[in-house]
Amino acid sequence: MKRLLYIILFACLLAANASAQEYIVPEIKVSQDKVRVNGESYYAHVVTEKQTLYSISKAYGVKVDAIYEANANLHLDSEGLKIGQVILIPMKQEGSAAAEAKNEAKAAGMDSRAVFPGMGAHHETLPPQPEAPADSSSVEGFELDIPSSVNLALILPFSSGGRVRENCLEFYCGALLAAKNLGEQGISLNINAIDCKAPGTNLSTRALSQYDVLIGPTDTLDIKKILRNLPHDKYLVSPLEPKSAVFADLYRLIQAPTPVNVQNEEVVSWAISEMAPGDSLVLIREKGRKLSSNTLAIINALNSSRIKYRTISYALLEGLEIQDSFMAHAAAPGHTTRYIIASEDESFTNDALRNINLMLYKKYDVALYAPSRLSRYATIETENLHNVSTHLCATYFTDYSREDVKHFILAYRALFNAEPGQFAMHGYDVVNYFGSICSVYGRQWAKRLPDYPAGGIQTAFHFGKYKGKGNVNDAIIRVLYTPDFKLQAVR
Repeated sequence: MKRLLYIILFACLLAANASAQEYIVPEIKVSQDKVRVNGESYYAHVVTEKQTLYSISKAYGVKVDAIYEANANLHLDSEGLKIGQVILIPMKQEGSAAAEAKNEAKAAGMDSRAVFPGMGAHHETLPPQPEAPADSSSVEGFELDIPSSVNLALILPFSSGGRVRENCLEFYCGALLAAKNLGEQGISLNINAIDCKAPGTNLSTRALSQYDVLIGPTDTLDIKKILRNLPHDKYLVSPLEPKSAVFADLYRLIQAPTPVNVQNEEVVSWAISEMAPGDSLVLIREKGRKLSSNTLAIINALNSSRIKYRTISYALLEGLEIQDSFMAHAAAPGHTTRYIIASEDESFTNDALRNINLMLYKKYDVALYAPSRLSRYATIETENLHNVSTHLCATYFTDYSREDVKHFILAYRALFNAEPGQFAMHGYDVVNYFGSICSVYGRQWAKRLPDYPAGGIQTAFHFGKYKGKGNVNDAIIRVLYTPDFKLQAVR
C-alpha cells in the first residue's frame, strides 16, 4: 500500500480566484431557492439569457465582488456566465453580529478545507438548492440534518491476493480530486479509504454508523455482506457493479452506474423519437440463437411502444446473401431506415453492421441505434460506426473538449504523474455527486435523490421515484458518431 500512502501525501493544491465576464440583461428575477454552506446562506440563482453579473448584483442588493468570492470555483473571469448555470448569491446580512458570526466561522475552519482547496465544477444541471434550517426543522416530512463536515467511507478492495488493485486506486485518486472540488465550494469532506479485503477490517454496524455516505464495494458478494450490517438509517452506494441493481428492491442500496437494461430501453426510445413520416424502423436479430435478457429487453420495449417495425432475421452464415432482405425493408429514397441490432454476439453484430454499410453505399439513408457494448467490440471498425451515424446509448462518456474535463486531466497529471482513466473519472463524479447532495439535503440525502439530477465529467445522475427500498440511476448519455469522425454528446 506504499502507493496509497504516496497518493495521500500529494492531496493538496492551491485554489485560484475568479473574476467575471458580463452580458447585457433586461430583467432579473430574484430567486427564492436557497442553499446553506458552512453556516452561511445563499440564493441559488439560475442564469438566463443576456444576464450580467452587474445586473444580478443590483437585483439582489449585493456587491459584484461578493458574487465573485462566493463562486470562485466557476472561474467567471475566463469562462463567463453560462445559460442554465447555478451561481450562489450571498444573502444580505443585517448588523455587525452577522459579520462577526461569519468571521468566527472562518476562524473555526468552516470554509473550504486547506487540504482540499478544489477545482471548478460543472454546475449546469444542478437543481436549485433549499436552505437548511438552523434548527433542523422538518422539511417535506423529514428533518434536514446537514453535517458541518461530510464523513464519507470509500470501501474498496484496494488489495487482493497480496496485489494492489490498480482500478480501485485510480477510483480513489478521482475521489480525492472530487474532495478538492467540493472543498473549493465550501463543502468540507472527510474521506476514509477502507480496504474491505484487508484482514481485520471492521465493517460492523457500529463502525458503519459513523459515516454520512457509504460508497463501495465493487462486487456483489462484498456488497451483500455490508448490506447485512447496514445501519437502519444509512444507504450503501454501489459505485461500479451494475448487476447490484437487483438489491435496490429489498435493501437500502443506491445503484450509481446505470444498468444495461436501461441502455436497451433508451435505444428504442431514441430511435422512435427520431422517426419521421416515411421512415422505416428495422430490428435485426440472429436466427436460431436463444434470446438473451438484453435482446429481450429491446424486443419488449419495441412491442410496448406499439410502433410499427420490421424484422430481419438471419443466421451468420447467411450474411453474404441477405442484402435483398435489407433492401426490401428499407425506406423509400428521401427517408431514413433506422436499424436496431438485437444481438450480443460480436460476429453477428459485425456482419449486420457490414450489411448496413452496404445499404449506405447503395445511396440509402441509414442510422444505427445501439447500447454502449457495441463500441467495445474489438473486431468492429470505428469507421463503420461513423459511416452509419451510430446513435450510442451509454452509461459513461467523456467529452474531452469540455473545459472542466481538461481541467480535471491537468490536475490529475500534476498530482499523480499519470493519465486519468475511466475509473478515475468515475470516482471523481461519484464522490462529487454524493458528497454534494449530502451537504445540501443532509444525512437523509437518499430521500431527495429524485430532486437532484446532475451531470459529471463522465457520468450523469438521475434518480426517479423508486418502488423498492433503494434507488437506481437511470441516466443515459446519448452519443452520436458523426460523419466527420467525431463523437458528440446529444442532450
